[in-house]
Amino acid sequence: MLGHNRKMSGADCLADMLKGYGVTHVFHVPAVLRKTFAVMESRTDIKRLHVHGEKAAAYMADGYARASGKPGICMAQVIGALNLAPGCATHGSRIRP
Repeated sequence: MLGHNRKMSGADCLADMLKGYGVTHVFHVPAVLRKTFAVMESRTDIKRLHVHGEKAAAYMADGYARASGKPGICMAQVIGALNLAPGCATHGSRIRP
């Protein structure tokens, strides 16, 4: 079914939106968003890159975006999102949490 009546999960929607924006890599801590990443891998060719912390994910996403010219995406969940702040704040308005 197409259009506004189409039923999909949030994970399906996120995977389709990331693919639509040309995202090829996502940086994240491996303990989060497991169902979302499983759906993303089944629907797209987006690669997951596991990092040791959210701060590192933010810095790696920024470096990837600068080097490749493609969107740099970092993901966190719940309290881990606060750990993205140092990486996002360092570069001003270039990165949005």
